[in-house]
Amino acid sequence: MAAVNAADQIGYRRLMLLIDFFGSAEVVWKAKETALKYAGLPENALNSLINFRSENPDFPERVAEDCAAKKMNLCTVNDEEYPAILKEIHYPPPILYYRGEIKPTAERIAMVGSRKSTNYGERVAFMISEELATAGITVVSGAAYGIDTCAHRGALKHGRTVAVLGNGLNFKNSNAKDKMLEEIAENGVVMTEFEPNMQPSATTFPPRNRIIAGLSRGTVVVEAGEKSGALITSTFAADQGRDVFAIPGGIFAEMSAGCNKLIRDGAHLIRNAKDIFDYYENDVPEIFEAGQNQLPKPVKKFRKVEEKLFDTEEKTSPKVATKPLPEGKAGEVFAAIPADGFITQDEILMKVDSVESRELPQLLIKLELGEYITGENLRYKRI
Repeated sequence: MAAVNAADQIGYRRLMLLIDFFGSAEVVWKAKETALKYAGLPENALNSLINFRSENPDFPERVAEDCAAKKMNLCTVNDEEYPAILKEIHYPPPILYYRGEIKPTAERIAMVGSRKSTNYGERVAFMISEELATAGITVVSGAAYGIDTCAHRGALKHGRTVAVLGNGLNFKNSNAKDKMLEEIAENGVVMTEFEPNMQPSATTFPPRNRIIAGLSRGTVVVEAGEKSGALITSTFAADQGRDVFAIPGGIFAEMSAGCNKLIRDGAHLIRNAKDIFDYYENDVPEIFEAGQNQLPKPVKKFRKVEEKLFDTEEKTSPKVATKPLPEGKAGEVFAAIPADGFITQDEILMKVDSVESRELPQLLIKLELGEYITGENLRYKRI
């Protein structure tokens, strides 16, 4: 499965359809070109798989050897150790590479925030993570500098944490970060959907963020500027029907602007871990204990406020009319999105053949941040 998924244009949707058609990923990898065509694989995806396979005939064996040599593990979406909660999201990662122990039934809360953190944000992240870990909650974050690091450090004092990476496990970080990841692997798990030698880039972090949100019952945004990447994680959480919590800050504080806006738009304001327990209508931490999966349904869903209250002129003219249309693949996705009704991600992928499923969330987020489209529950329309 890892070998087939490593080819460009073969994302979760196509991979699952191929496995369903052929019976196993091993048969897909060995299938003849005519058989792959008969299975309905589009020409661009077919060429990508054929070329990747011819250039890397021993890829399955190399992945297995690399995992054994580097003490990495691998699980697929069909394996028992794959977290069930992650299967609930749109396009779950087919493969997870990891070091440590996943504990698929553990209850998790994500904590994210800016790399340019303040002393206030760092203290809050450390404190709440320590409280959550002490209560038996696994804290999930992205192992970045700033808030992420403080979240992992706080959790490691008394419990477990999960670091989700935007690169392969073989990537060499700074000595300090690699040391922290070793500690996390010993007291939790370091995981990624990217093959071991994948380098980090701007395109790998949005997919990483969807996993952070997807693993967690709720996401806490500690500090975030108005354009912070942490807001992408909160958007994924909201779109996946998960809870969004935010730490309030001063109205003049640049790093609290994003959090304050989230609270204004419906995210739940919290000050400590007890506020999270209270949100689930029970301040007894046992509701989060590993293996029980007894978290109640959210009492309030995070939502975006779409309407403008004061600028009536802007309501009568589309925002995109005053700015250039998006180009490249983002432009193709934008062209497929209607202005008079919502469209799903599956429908977009059927209309835009050049876009792979793993690319689509990042393109949609780019269009949302550029205020070209708006989304709700994985359905989109033009603004």
